[in-house]
Amino acid sequence: MKYLVDSDFLISFSSDADSTHSKSIEIYKNLAKNSELLSTNLVFQESTTVISKRFGMQKAKVFYEMINKFINTRLVFEENIEKEAWKIFLKQNKKGTSFIDCANLAVCQKYKFDGILSFDEFYPKELRIH
Repeated sequence: MKYLVDSDFLISFSSDADSTHSKSIEIYKNLAKNSELLSTNLVFQESTTVISKRFGMQKAKVFYEMINKFINTRLVFEENIEKEAWKIFLKQNKKGTSFIDCANLAVCQKYKFDGILSFDEFYPKELRIH
């Protein structure tokens, strides 16, 4: 099984102060032992930036090391996926839509992942692992 991991899941998993921390730990423990966790370089950038803003650079450095061990494969955001991400983004009407979420959706569609580890309701319910 292959799962894409979103920033909100990584942040939740790493911070016991996060309201969904327990849920992220539970989800992780329930994944099949042979599951592969993948994420894009954009998610690495976004989530580490959020940790830096919330908790400071020292915690961001520790977080970055953690996600490099946690994620099996880092996908580099390619031009063809970016085009698909922009198509998804430009179809949205909701204020505050995240381009990164649209990029994750484009990646999931291209690589036919089994699901996405995220609490974000932007993603289709059948794609979110909970």
